[in-house]
This record gives sequence, C-alpha cells and structure tokens, in this order.
Amino acid sequence: MKLVDYAVNPYRKVLSEIAEALRSAILSSGYAAAADMQEISKSLSLSKLLGDISSSIAFKIGFSSNVPPQKAAEGIVSKLRYPDIVEKVSADGGFINFYLNKKEFSKAVLSYALEAMQRAANNGKGKGKRVIVEYPSVNPNKPWHVGHLRNALLGNSIANIYEYLGYDVKREDYIDDLGVQVMESLWGYINLGKTPTKKFDHWLGEEYVEVNKKLAEKEVAESIKALSISAEKGDTNEAKMLMELTQKCVMAQYDTAFSYHIYHDVMVFESDIVSEGLLARAMEILEKANVIEKPTEGKYAGCVVVNFEKLSSVPKSLQDLKESAKVLIKSDGTATYVAKDIAFHMWKFGMLEDTFKYINFINQPGGKVLYSTSRSQSAKRFDKPMFNHAGIAINVIDVRQSYPQAVLRLVFDAIGRKDIAEGIVHLAYGEVELQGATLSGRSGTWIGYSADDLLAEARKKAQTLITERFKLSGTEKDAVADSVARAAIIFEFLKVSPEKKVIFSWERALNFEGNSGPYVQYMHARASRLLEAAGSELTQLNESALNAVNYNFDAIQEFSLIKQIAVLEEVAEKSGNELRPNLLVDYVNGIASAFSTFYESLPVLKAASRDERIARLAITKAAEYAIRKVLELLSIEAVEKM
Repeated sequence: MKLVDYAVNPYRKVLSEIAEALRSAILSSGYAAAADMQEISKSLSLSKLLGDISSSIAFKIGFSSNVPPQKAAEGIVSKLRYPDIVEKVSADGGFINFYLNKKEFSKAVLSYALEAMQRAANNGKGKGKRVIVEYPSVNPNKPWHVGHLRNALLGNSIANIYEYLGYDVKREDYIDDLGVQVMESLWGYINLGKTPTKKFDHWLGEEYVEVNKKLAEKEVAESIKALSISAEKGDTNEAKMLMELTQKCVMAQYDTAFSYHIYHDVMVFESDIVSEGLLARAMEILEKANVIEKPTEGKYAGCVVVNFEKLSSVPKSLQDLKESAKVLIKSDGTATYVAKDIAFHMWKFGMLEDTFKYINFINQPGGKVLYSTSRSQSAKRFDKPMFNHAGIAINVIDVRQSYPQAVLRLVFDAIGRKDIAEGIVHLAYGEVELQGATLSGRSGTWIGYSADDLLAEARKKAQTLITERFKLSGTEKDAVADSVARAAIIFEFLKVSPEKKVIFSWERALNFEGNSGPYVQYMHARASRLLEAAGSELTQLNESALNAVNYNFDAIQEFSLIKQIAVLEEVAEKSGNELRPNLLVDYVNGIASAFSTFYESLPVLKAASRDERIARLAITKAAEYAIRKVLELLSIEAVEKM
C-alpha cells in the first residue's frame, strides 16, 4: 500500500496531513485560538533530536493560554488522529514529535527525486509571474572589486532560485553611464592622453584614481560639470565618446562576469532612459499626483523635489532623517540618481510603455543573447514587452543605499501605486573584507583586490591543492582546478547571510574537509563515480523497480540522508522568499556531510542483498541529484571526477 502519493512532493504532503491532524486535535483540546493553519504549518520542521518531524505549536499555546507547553503537548497528542504515514507520536519537552514509516516515506522521497530529475524546474509557485532581478549595476569606469562580486553572486543566485521556482525571471543590469564617476572618467579619457595597456576596465579604473587627484583644481571640476551637461544631451561628440568608453568598459566587466558564470538578459543604459523621454514622462506623472514641487527659495530653490512634509504617510526610516525633501532634478536641470531610478521602475512595472530600442550586445557563453538598450541605427523595438511588466523587482544594492530605496517605495505609495511600492524589494548586503583591505574606487584601494585578481589567486591555490590530493591528467587537473577555484569563492561569499559582513578566508574557502565549495564538489564527485561503477543496474533504476524493493531503510545513515533530500524544494522556496542564498549553502553542505557519513558507513555496490543494493543506489542517485541541483542554483559546477 502506498501511504504517500509519489507524484507530489512527499514532504509537503506529509506536512500538510500532519498540520491538518494537529488542527483537529488542537480544537478538540480546547485551544481553538491556536488552531490557525498557517501558524501550525510554520511550527513544523525536520527534527534533529526526537522523532522525524517536530511541531513547536505547544509553546505558542502555552504562552497565550498560560499552560505549561509540555502539558499542552500531551493534551494535543491524546486527541491526535495522525495519518497512516506516521507510526507514532510523542510529547517531549513541549515538542510534539512524529515518527514516520521509514520504508514508505523513503520510497516516496526517492521516487519523487527520480521523477524530478526529468524536470527542468519546479514549475509551481511562480508560474506566470515575472520577476526582474537587477544586479550588479557597477559604474562603467572600473573593474569589479570584491564588493561588486558579492552583489553579482547574490543577484545571480536569487535569479536562479526564482527560475527554479517557476517564475519568469529577467536578469537586468543597470548601466549608470551618466553618473558623476563616469563623467570624471570621461574627462580623463579625453584629457589625460593615455593609451590602454591592460584589460580596459582595470586601465580605466586606474585612470579614474588619477582624475580624482585633480578634482581639487577648480578648472578641472568646472570642465567635468560642463562635460556632464553636454554628454547628457545625447547628440554631441561628448555623448559619442561616452558611449565608446562605457561600452568598452562594460565589455571588459562582462569578461569578469562570465568567468564567474554570471549572465544577464538585458542591460539598460541610464542615458537611454533620458533620451527616450522616460524621465520626462515620469516627472509628468509625479507632477499630476502632486508628489513633487519646485521651491523658489531656500536650499532647494530651483530644484524639483519630493517634499516629505507634504506626504500623508512617511516611513519612520525617513522621518528620522534631517532631510525634509529629496531632490530629483537639480537647479541646473540635471537629474539625480533617484529621479532616474523612479522612471526606471515605472518602466519595470509597465507604468511606462517600453519605447527602448535594443541591440544584440553580445552572445554570452552557452549562446544566451545579452541585449542592450541602444540609440544606434541598427537597434530595433520588440513587438511585445520582453523585459518589463514585472510583478516583483528585486534590487541587489548594498545596505548603504537603503535610504534611496525607501524613497523609491515612498514615491510609488504616494501616487497610489501601493502594489508597486510593495513589489520593490531591496536585497541589502554588507561589505566584504579581504585580507584586511578597505576597498574604495576613488582612492584605488581595490587594485590587487578585484574580482579578477581573486579568481586568478584562487586558481593558483587550487592547482597546488589538486596536484597534492588527486591523481588527474594535465587537462583534467586544469579543468578541475578552474572549477574548484570558482566554487571556493562563490560558496564562501554566499554562505554568509546577506546583511552580514563577509570576511573572506582562503583557509576556509579551499578546505576539502567540510563547509566549502570544494568539499561539496568532492562529495558530488564521489557519488558520481559510485553511480558510474553501478553500470547497467543503475540504468534500470526507476520508480517501479524501487517500489518492488523489500527494504526498510532503517539504517540511521540512510534515513538521515533521505530526510535531507526530502526538503530540497522547501529550502529553495524559503531561500527565495527570504532572499537568503545562504540557506541553500547550509543545506547543500548538510547533504554533502550526510552523504559522506552514508558513503563511509554503508556498502552500496557490495550490499548484502540485491534489494539493499538497489535501495542504496537510489539514495546515492537522489543525493547526487540534490547536490547537483543546489550547486546549479549557486552557479557552481558539479564536478564528476576528482
């Protein structure tokens, strides 16, 4: 008898049945106020102590009803009619613990995993919903330093996760080619008379440092200001030179992106937002909604501002600031970053029609086209909205930009678009510390600490480690070292919760003993080699063959691993909902560790019986799939041989 439907996620089904049983028992026990299904569902999780699944709902009941949690738990258990998949229930220390039928639950989980391998994604929750993920939006006048890299890795992994959850994801890169920093670099590009001698973004970044040393000179500062006004007009020689500079820099930056397996769908240039009139249309909408004004006196005289004091609802984060207004258009007519960001988000959510023209900027590795907004004669419009009309816009921007993001949401709320205000999500992240360096674009302290430098150093270290630990041919060694180097960096950056500081450590990053990208890759390689050795027996492994196996799956090393495999989709969904790729990093490290224990403790190919061998091959295949899927979501290669 099948106690769980193999066609649906077994863990979710079991949780749903347990939650419903708990609700009925809570009502029967007289705790009706605590019978909310959402709260009950939140209280359920895998148990590491007693039982297989545990509920903490008795603690909530105890708090609200002034009843000891253990007493509440015992009362609920006495009324509980649990589903067939549960063999027994106990109340321990206030927790309600459920013990599953290991044989049936294991078969259901493994069968579901075998079926899931045939699907490209979990096309459930997000089907039909468009999500725009914007990252890393680095100024086009320097190489990526490790802070930019963290932005890019976070954005890339979040985009991967949302695609896995079934969303229509658009990966967008905002190119601020009209910003102050870029104008300073343009001045240097025109006036310093130097010729590029290295990778263009590195050369331009070093030139930018030189320009900053000259900003104290009044003539230079005035020249840069005039250059900015001329370049923003869009039809001047300065504008053409700006386009040349930014495109060369962006192309060099994308060489870095590709080296980390980071890809995009579209780049939107800030100059195109201005030239296509999006900014002007956005200001018209704000003016009609009485959200902006143009003071004639005071420090904001001649500027177009959002006056916080005249808005009905201002969040506390803005009330606490001394600033009473936010400038959108300066007195000289140039727009601020916030103004252009408002226009950009009106476009993102479809408030403004997509009038951009696009070119094929580059064919990325793997063949995916990266489009770019453009004013060139060869640029064309699409017949349908390709990159906007989002329901959610996730902006990966460091925590220091929380204020402008709050202003952005406030403006949309003020014009009656609460849906857009709520759809703008700021993924704020902390800084990166690398070998005690403080990184600054202006002072050039990023030199030697760029994302390119980091990967080059990782490759050197990985080559040495691979040579010492594994017997590989020269070609194999190079490929594995390259993959391990990338995995070490990505894993180390993403294992930390986004809001916390990353303190990068080579010792941790390249540790093959645990909690690192190379360690997880090594466990995947072990599983792959084991499956390869199974030969024809593996090709015959399917749901029918597994269901025919008479095996109880009662070895602790087996069932612990199976429970980990069971929650893959749950962890991915939680990671996406909370914008925390670190949850998936923790999860895949746990799977790798559990597989290592399983692999070291129990024979697979030399198991005592055929049924036992088939069962353990199924566990190995499901574990390999779970590890590979998570590594894919993190843009780390699942190495098959070490």
